[in-house]
This record gives sequence, C-alpha cells and structure tokens, in this order.
Amino acid sequence: MKKKTIPIVVGILVVAAIVSAIYFYEEQKPSDEIKSQWVSSGPFAIDKPRYKIGENVFLSVHNLKPIESGNIIIVTPAGSEWTTIPFNGTLKTDFNYYFKPETSRVLNIYNPEELVGTWSVVFQGLTYEPLHFEIVNEFLPGTESDIKPIPRHNETRIGPPQQ
Repeated sequence: MKKKTIPIVVGILVVAAIVSAIYFYEEQKPSDEIKSQWVSSGPFAIDKPRYKIGENVFLSVHNLKPIESGNIIIVTPAGSEWTTIPFNGTLKTDFNYYFKPETSRVLNIYNPEELVGTWSVVFQGLTYEPLHFEIVNEFLPGTESDIKPIPRHNETRIGPPQQ
C-alpha cells in the first residue's frame, strides 16, 4: 500500500508546483505591457489609451444615428491635423478605421520621437467629447526599420564629403 501512496503524493506535489508557477508568472507580467482597454465617446471608441510607436490605432464606430454626420479629426501632440475621416449616419451606422502614426514630410513629422505624446480624436459636427490616447516612447518590436527619421530639406549632411 505504501508503494502506491508515494507516487500519488509526488504527483500531487508536482501538479501543485506547476499551478503555483503559472500563477506566479501571471502575477509577474511586465507592467509596461499595453493592453486593450476601450475608450469611448458616444458611438466612437478606440481600443486602448496607450500605444507604442509603430502600433496601429483601431477606431470603431457603432450605432451612428441617421442625423449624425461630420468629420473625425485625428490631432497630433503638436496640435496639427493628422487626418480627417468623414462620417454620415444616414449612409453608414457602423464602421472601423485603422491608422498608424508615422513620420511624414507632408505632416512635418520628421522624427519618431515627434509621434510621442497625447493625440486627440475630435468629432467635428457633433458634441461628443474628444477621445485622447498616448503614444509612448517605445517601439513596437520589429517596426524600428519602418518608422525612420526623415531628413529635412534644409539639413546639411554631416560626415565625409561624397565623391
């Protein structure tokens, strides 16, 4: 009888150790991990309040009323317009829109660091409160080569002369 008891006790201890390790790992996840947490204003919502550089921002619109129409204006931390998205509840009551803030000569955003800060989503033509999200100074892994500094036209090249 004792020969059967020892393997059972050892098995129970192994299972308890595995369950404890899983629980401890879940509790120790990095606190800087950015999780989905919807932020909304009326029928408009974005999927989270914080993003890394290179990450897509997901905007979702649900249950627009037929009388609701206007423009969604995405505003950079510097206060300039990133893009404008028209909407009309008579034509479409639900839609999704993805965008990825990145450097742009047209928008005068030359360095990835200029993307960092609080962005706003403003609803022109409606009285809903703007949505705000933050881009933190950390790259989404693998996007460093996609979002690069753009040389300004009036910058002089530093380094050895070109031949």
